[in-house]
Amino acid sequence: MTSKTTNNPLPGGWPRRASLPAPDYPPQLEMNDTADAVPPAYSEQDRIWHAARQTLPKDIAERPKLIAIMGPTGTGKSTFISKLAAREMKIGHHLSSCTQEVEEVPCKVGDQYVILVDTPGFNDTHRSDTEILTALADWMKSSYQDEMRLSGIIYLHAITDTRMTHTSLQNLRMFRKLCGDQNLKNVVLATTKWSVTPLEDALRREKDLTSETGFWRTMIAAGSVVRRFHNSAASAKDLVQEILDMGQKIVPTIQKEVVEGTRLADTQAGAFIEETIARLQKKHDEEKQALWEEVQRAKKEHNQSMQQALEAERRSLEKRMAEREEEQRQLHMTTSEALQLRIKKLEEEQAQRMAQDAELDEQLQQSIDEFKRNRQEFHSKLPKIDKHMVKIGFWHLSWKCQICKKKAELEGRWRCPDCGHVQVNVK
Repeated sequence: MTSKTTNNPLPGGWPRRASLPAPDYPPQLEMNDTADAVPPAYSEQDRIWHAARQTLPKDIAERPKLIAIMGPTGTGKSTFISKLAAREMKIGHHLSSCTQEVEEVPCKVGDQYVILVDTPGFNDTHRSDTEILTALADWMKSSYQDEMRLSGIIYLHAITDTRMTHTSLQNLRMFRKLCGDQNLKNVVLATTKWSVTPLEDALRREKDLTSETGFWRTMIAAGSVVRRFHNSAASAKDLVQEILDMGQKIVPTIQKEVVEGTRLADTQAGAFIEETIARLQKKHDEEKQALWEEVQRAKKEHNQSMQQALEAERRSLEKRMAEREEEQRQLHMTTSEALQLRIKKLEEEQAQRMAQDAELDEQLQQSIDEFKRNRQEFHSKLPKIDKHMVKIGFWHLSWKCQICKKKAELEGRWRCPDCGHVQVNVK
């Protein structure tokens, strides 16, 4: 996620004192550009987090409280954080996700300094579930090693959803695998986008979530509370304050597992992803078999157009199957292999951005050249200046009475003071 600030933030989104709301962080929380040595096993993102955290107080009780903001893509996680953040947040207004990495955002609620953790949702538009789980696991491990503990989690769900979609249900199941049922008492389930949903529909959907047969019933029974986020700073503060008032620290299941050295594929969340991939692969195999039979039928009927359409669909299906296989392979990677893969992807993304920038520069230069040519052509075709026109910063017209030829300086309807002729002077 990218952000804009004029206060020279540190990597990873940690702003300096000047960018925080008054009063500033106390001296012991002031950020600087130096940090202790980071173990070589850390990834580059780990180095950013580690460097920023080195300036936090050694006394854990004095540190800012850590609260994770989770939920599917498009539920308003970045919007929620922007209501409390001391800097601008990139907010998505379309189906594409705008949060790509785990990001720590400092803010202040009452007298308490808080770090909100913006997390990407699963079923993302740009990254696989395995990549997202890897990023979350890396952050969980890094924060634990830096003695940062979560105070709770705010899970967001858009009340605009007419029903519990497959994506929403998958995110909810994944959330429970990540969090662990033992930590649900420190979870606030918040519905968003009430202002853009008819009240009657919103209340009905809320009941579908919270009733005795609702999708949230087991989480509510385990201690989670249900609240509404009304897209305001006051509403966001109330939800964060409720987590702070719980006064507890939690260690999510995924954090406990990765700290203990469990392979990503053997974690509860990793196993869930692998089961999902296996189901998709089985479905893809069935689709591939059905496509093959249709292709054979089209060949017998000598239907060329149908063959081409089916062939294109087959290639698309094989591409998706290859992506699932790659995702499964990544799930079983070692830490060093996963790190090397992330570095490779970052390098590819950087090369792609540089190519795009070069293309934009070329287009800009072409536009400038075209503008210069058009300007030269325009000046070469300008007619000679009329003897009744004077250039004073712009072309200023001078009119004459059509009857007596008296000079007139006024534009619009004008009556000649000498002969009384009325005329309209127009540029």
